[in-house]
Amino acid sequence: MCFYRRIRYGLIWILCLVLGLMAVSDATYAADGQNVTQNWSAEAAFYSAPCEETETFHMTEEQFLQYKTELEARLILAYSTYYHQLSGEAKSALKDAQKMWIDCYYSYIDALEQRWTQPVKIYFGITAKERKTNIYRDYILLMLINRITDLEEWEQGRVSNLEEDFLVMQTQKLEEDKEQLQVDMGLCLYVIQEEFRPKIRKAHANFYDFLDKNREFVAEISNQNETVMVAEELKQVQQMSYLTQEFYQGCRFFRREREE
Repeated sequence: MCFYRRIRYGLIWILCLVLGLMAVSDATYAADGQNVTQNWSAEAAFYSAPCEETETFHMTEEQFLQYKTELEARLILAYSTYYHQLSGEAKSALKDAQKMWIDCYYSYIDALEQRWTQPVKIYFGITAKERKTNIYRDYILLMLINRITDLEEWEQGRVSNLEEDFLVMQTQKLEEDKEQLQVDMGLCLYVIQEEFRPKIRKAHANFYDFLDKNREFVAEISNQNETVMVAEELKQVQQMSYLTQEFYQGCRFFRREREE
Protein backbone atom coordinates (compact mmCIF):
# COMPACT_ATOMS: atom_id res chain seq x y z
CA MET A 1 0.00 0.00 0.00
CA CYS A 2 2.98 2.39 0.42
CA PHE A 3 3.07 2.74 -3.39
CA TYR A 4 -0.03 4.92 -3.28
CA ARG A 5 1.07 7.18 -0.43
CA ARG A 6 0.75 10.81 -1.30
CA ILE A 7 -0.56 10.22 -4.81
CA ARG A 8 -1.50 13.64 -6.17
CA TYR A 9 -4.56 13.78 -8.43
CA GLY A 10 -4.29 10.02 -8.83
CA LEU A 11 -1.60 10.50 -11.51
CA ILE A 12 0.64 7.65 -10.39
CA TRP A 13 -2.27 5.23 -10.38
CA ILE A 14 -3.33 6.36 -13.83
CA LEU A 15 0.19 5.81 -15.13
CA CYS A 16 0.15 2.28 -13.70
CA LEU A 17 -3.14 1.54 -15.41
CA VAL A 18 -2.11 2.86 -18.80
CA LEU A 19 0.70 0.52 -19.89
CA GLY A 20 2.63 1.17 -23.06
CA LEU A 21 0.21 3.63 -24.64
CA MET A 22 2.65 4.90 -27.26
CA ALA A 23 1.80 2.31 -29.94
CA VAL A 24 0.33 3.99 -33.03
CA SER A 25 -2.61 2.38 -34.83
CA ASP A 26 -3.54 2.43 -38.50
CA ALA A 27 -7.08 2.71 -39.87
CA THR A 28 -8.65 -0.52 -40.99
CA TYR A 29 -11.81 -1.93 -42.51
CA ALA A 30 -13.93 -4.83 -41.37
CA ALA A 31 -12.78 -8.38 -42.03
CA ASP A 32 -15.21 -11.11 -43.10
CA GLY A 33 -18.07 -11.43 -40.66
CA GLN A 34 -17.38 -8.09 -38.97
CA ASN A 35 -19.15 -4.80 -39.47
CA VAL A 36 -17.54 -1.45 -38.76
CA THR A 37 -19.46 1.75 -39.37
CA GLN A 38 -16.45 4.04 -38.90
CA ASN A 39 -12.77 3.73 -39.68
CA TRP A 40 -11.60 3.01 -36.17
CA SER A 41 -8.14 1.51 -35.78
CA ALA A 42 -7.92 -2.28 -35.66
CA GLU A 43 -7.04 -2.21 -31.98
CA ALA A 44 -10.10 -0.12 -31.28
CA ALA A 45 -12.65 -1.70 -33.59
CA PHE A 46 -12.09 -5.37 -32.89
CA TYR A 47 -11.88 -6.57 -29.34
CA SER A 48 -9.85 -9.63 -30.37
CA ALA A 49 -7.13 -7.52 -32.04
CA PRO A 50 -3.88 -6.78 -30.19
CA CYS A 51 -4.26 -3.90 -27.76
CA GLU A 52 -2.61 -2.54 -24.61
CA GLU A 53 -4.06 -3.98 -21.42
CA THR A 54 -4.27 -2.29 -18.02
CA GLU A 55 -3.55 -3.65 -14.58
CA THR A 56 -7.25 -3.96 -13.78
CA PHE A 57 -7.81 -5.91 -16.98
CA HIS A 58 -5.51 -8.64 -15.66
CA MET A 59 -6.81 -8.74 -12.08
CA THR A 60 -8.74 -11.76 -10.94
CA GLU A 61 -11.95 -11.03 -9.07
CA GLU A 62 -10.27 -12.20 -5.87
CA GLN A 63 -7.33 -9.84 -6.41
CA PHE A 64 -9.67 -6.93 -7.11
CA LEU A 65 -11.79 -7.55 -4.02
CA GLN A 66 -8.72 -7.89 -1.83
CA TYR A 67 -7.26 -4.64 -3.13
CA LYS A 68 -10.60 -2.85 -2.82
CA THR A 69 -10.98 -4.08 0.76
CA GLU A 70 -7.47 -2.91 1.65
CA LEU A 71 -8.16 0.53 0.22
CA GLU A 72 -11.47 0.78 2.08
CA ALA A 73 -9.67 -0.07 5.33
CA ARG A 74 -7.07 2.59 4.61
CA LEU A 75 -9.84 5.08 3.87
CA ILE A 76 -11.46 4.41 7.24
CA LEU A 77 -8.13 4.92 8.99
CA ALA A 78 -7.36 8.14 7.09
CA TYR A 79 -10.79 9.57 7.83
CA SER A 80 -10.76 8.58 11.49
CA THR A 81 -7.27 9.98 12.05
CA TYR A 82 -8.12 13.32 10.51
CA TYR A 83 -11.59 13.54 12.02
CA HIS A 84 -10.24 13.24 15.55
CA GLN A 85 -7.76 16.05 14.93
CA LEU A 86 -10.51 18.51 14.05
CA SER A 87 -12.96 20.38 16.25
CA GLY A 88 -16.02 22.55 15.96
CA GLU A 89 -17.48 23.38 12.55
CA ALA A 90 -14.61 21.81 10.65
CA LYS A 91 -15.20 18.46 12.32
CA SER A 92 -18.91 18.59 11.57
CA ALA A 93 -18.27 19.66 7.97
CA LEU A 94 -15.86 16.77 7.39
CA LYS A 95 -18.44 14.33 8.75
CA ASP A 96 -21.09 15.68 6.37
CA ALA A 97 -18.72 15.64 3.38
CA GLN A 98 -17.59 12.09 4.11
CA LYS A 99 -21.19 10.90 4.35
CA MET A 100 -21.89 12.42 0.94
CA TRP A 101 -18.74 10.84 -0.48
CA ILE A 102 -19.77 7.41 0.80
CA ASP A 103 -23.22 7.85 -0.76
CA CYS A 104 -21.53 8.82 -4.03
CA TYR A 105 -19.12 5.87 -3.85
CA TYR A 106 -21.84 3.26 -3.36
CA SER A 107 -24.12 4.83 -5.96
CA TYR A 108 -21.33 4.47 -8.53
CA ILE A 109 -20.82 0.86 -7.50
CA ASP A 110 -24.54 0.30 -8.00
CA ALA A 111 -24.51 2.02 -11.40
CA LEU A 112 -21.37 0.32 -12.70
CA GLU A 113 -22.34 -3.15 -11.55
CA GLN A 114 -25.29 -3.06 -13.95
CA ARG A 115 -23.11 -3.80 -16.94
CA TRP A 116 -19.57 -2.50 -16.73
CA THR A 117 -17.89 -5.26 -14.71
CA GLN A 118 -16.55 -6.94 -17.84
CA PRO A 119 -13.45 -5.73 -19.71
CA VAL A 120 -13.96 -3.24 -22.53
CA LYS A 121 -11.95 -1.12 -24.89
CA ILE A 122 -11.82 2.60 -24.25
CA TYR A 123 -10.64 5.63 -26.22
CA PHE A 124 -11.08 3.74 -29.46
CA GLY A 125 -9.99 5.89 -32.35
CA ILE A 126 -7.91 8.17 -30.10
CA THR A 127 -4.28 7.55 -31.03
CA ALA A 128 -2.05 6.30 -28.19
CA LYS A 129 -4.91 5.99 -25.70
CA GLU A 130 -6.64 2.82 -26.87
CA ARG A 131 -6.54 0.05 -24.30
CA LYS A 132 -8.40 -2.86 -22.84
CA THR A 133 -9.46 -2.18 -19.30
CA ASN A 134 -12.17 -2.77 -16.70
CA ILE A 135 -14.28 0.34 -16.19
CA TYR A 136 -15.81 -0.85 -12.93
CA ARG A 137 -12.49 -1.70 -11.31
CA ASP A 138 -10.76 1.42 -12.59
CA TYR A 139 -13.54 3.68 -11.36
CA ILE A 140 -13.94 2.19 -7.89
CA LEU A 141 -10.25 1.87 -7.10
CA LEU A 142 -9.42 5.36 -8.30
CA MET A 143 -12.32 6.88 -6.36
CA LEU A 144 -10.91 5.28 -3.21
CA ILE A 145 -7.34 6.36 -3.96
CA ASN A 146 -8.38 9.95 -4.65
CA ARG A 147 -10.34 10.22 -1.41
CA ILE A 148 -7.61 8.58 0.66
CA THR A 149 -5.06 10.97 -0.81
CA ASP A 150 -7.24 13.99 0.01
CA LEU A 151 -7.71 12.96 3.63
CA GLU A 152 -4.05 12.10 4.17
CA GLU A 153 -2.89 15.34 2.57
CA TRP A 154 -5.30 17.44 4.62
CA GLU A 155 -4.31 15.64 7.79
CA GLN A 156 -0.71 16.69 7.09
CA GLY A 157 -1.83 20.29 6.61
CA ARG A 158 -1.35 20.28 2.83
CA VAL A 159 -4.11 21.75 0.68
CA SER A 160 -4.29 22.65 -2.98
CA ASN A 161 -3.64 26.32 -3.61
CA LEU A 162 -2.93 28.78 -6.38
CA GLU A 163 -1.40 32.20 -6.78
CA GLU A 164 -3.73 35.11 -6.10
CA ASP A 165 -2.97 36.51 -9.56
CA PHE A 166 -4.42 33.37 -11.17
CA LEU A 167 -7.63 33.29 -9.13
CA VAL A 168 -9.85 34.84 -11.81
CA MET A 169 -8.45 32.62 -14.54
CA GLN A 170 -8.76 29.46 -12.45
CA THR A 171 -12.25 30.37 -11.30
CA GLN A 172 -13.25 30.64 -14.95
CA LYS A 173 -11.56 27.32 -15.69
CA LEU A 174 -13.47 25.72 -12.82
CA GLU A 175 -16.78 26.86 -14.30
CA GLU A 176 -15.77 25.65 -17.76
CA ASP A 177 -14.67 22.26 -16.43
CA LYS A 178 -17.91 21.88 -14.47
CA GLU A 179 -19.90 22.61 -17.62
CA GLN A 180 -17.85 20.07 -19.60
CA LEU A 181 -18.33 17.49 -16.86
CA GLN A 182 -22.10 17.93 -17.13
CA VAL A 183 -21.85 17.45 -20.89
CA ASP A 184 -19.78 14.27 -20.45
CA MET A 185 -22.23 12.91 -17.89
CA GLY A 186 -25.05 13.61 -20.32
CA LEU A 187 -23.20 11.71 -23.05
CA CYS A 188 -22.93 8.69 -20.75
CA LEU A 189 -26.70 8.68 -20.48
CA TYR A 190 -27.22 9.31 -24.19
CA VAL A 191 -25.24 6.31 -25.43
CA ILE A 192 -26.75 3.69 -23.13
CA GLN A 193 -30.24 2.27 -23.13
CA GLU A 194 -32.95 3.59 -20.84
CA GLU A 195 -32.92 0.71 -18.37
CA PHE A 196 -29.43 1.63 -17.16
CA ARG A 197 -29.98 5.38 -16.83
CA PRO A 198 -31.72 5.82 -13.43
CA LYS A 199 -28.79 4.50 -11.41
CA ILE A 200 -26.31 6.49 -13.48
CA ARG A 201 -28.33 9.68 -12.93
CA LYS A 202 -28.38 9.01 -9.20
CA ALA A 203 -24.61 8.55 -9.13
CA HIS A 204 -24.11 11.81 -11.02
CA ALA A 205 -26.42 13.67 -8.64
CA ASN A 206 -24.66 12.23 -5.61
CA PHE A 207 -21.32 13.47 -6.88
CA TYR A 208 -22.63 17.04 -6.99
CA ASP A 209 -24.07 16.65 -3.48
CA PHE A 210 -20.62 15.58 -2.33
CA LEU A 211 -18.97 18.45 -4.22
CA ASP A 212 -21.15 20.97 -2.38
CA LYS A 213 -20.41 19.47 1.03
CA ASN A 214 -16.71 19.15 0.30
CA ARG A 215 -16.61 22.83 -0.68
CA GLU A 216 -18.15 23.71 2.69
CA PHE A 217 -15.55 21.62 4.48
CA VAL A 218 -12.63 23.19 2.58
CA ALA A 219 -14.03 26.62 3.44
CA GLU A 220 -13.82 25.69 7.13
CA ILE A 221 -10.25 24.39 7.10
CA SER A 222 -8.99 27.27 4.93
CA ASN A 223 -10.75 30.09 6.81
CA GLN A 224 -12.75 30.90 3.69
CA ASN A 225 -9.59 31.24 1.58
CA GLU A 226 -10.97 31.52 -1.94
CA THR A 227 -7.75 30.44 -3.66
CA VAL A 228 -7.75 27.20 -1.69
CA MET A 229 -11.47 26.66 -2.23
CA VAL A 230 -11.21 27.09 -6.01
CA ALA A 231 -8.10 24.91 -6.27
CA GLU A 232 -9.60 22.09 -4.22
CA GLU A 233 -12.90 22.15 -6.08
CA LEU A 234 -11.12 22.20 -9.43
CA LYS A 235 -9.17 19.13 -8.36
CA GLN A 236 -12.37 17.25 -7.49
CA VAL A 237 -14.00 18.19 -10.80
CA GLN A 238 -10.97 17.18 -12.85
CA GLN A 239 -10.69 13.84 -11.08
CA MET A 240 -14.34 13.07 -11.78
CA SER A 241 -13.97 14.31 -15.35
CA TYR A 242 -11.27 11.74 -16.06
CA LEU A 243 -13.42 8.94 -14.67
CA THR A 244 -16.52 10.13 -16.51
CA GLN A 245 -14.71 10.24 -19.84
CA GLU A 246 -13.52 6.68 -19.27
CA PHE A 247 -17.06 5.64 -18.36
CA TYR A 248 -18.39 7.30 -21.52
CA GLN A 249 -15.95 5.37 -23.68
CA GLY A 250 -17.07 2.15 -22.02
CA CYS A 251 -20.70 3.03 -22.74
CA ARG A 252 -19.85 3.68 -26.38
CA PHE A 253 -18.14 0.32 -26.64
CA PHE A 254 -21.25 -1.53 -25.46
CA ARG A 255 -23.51 0.44 -27.78
CA ARG A 256 -21.28 -0.23 -30.77
CA GLU A 257 -21.24 -3.95 -30.00
CA ARG A 258 -25.04 -4.06 -29.94
CA GLU A 259 -25.40 -2.14 -33.18
CA GLU A 260 -22.87 -4.27 -35.06
